[in-house]
Amino acid sequence: MAPGFFFILTKIFASMLRFIALTVLAYFIFKWLDRFFGGGRPSGPAKSSTKKKSSTFSKNVGEYVDYEEVKDDEK
Repeated sequence: MAPGFFFILTKIFASMLRFIALTVLAYFIFKWLDRFFGGGRPSGPAKSSTKKKSSTFSKNVGEYVDYEEVKDDEK
């Protein structure tokens, strides 16, 4: 193999590593900025989600009815 091949392979690997590192860095910067500026969340104390939500429908919804197709007798 030619020495130029390893040089190109090294450049590609370095570029990929640089891209991944910059992507991870940008992710953490945006995550920090989101926390810093509130991210659209209210700044009050967090509500606990231990309350049980009431059901929107009653337990007595009826019974299952099985319908059968009835053919009309034509005369």
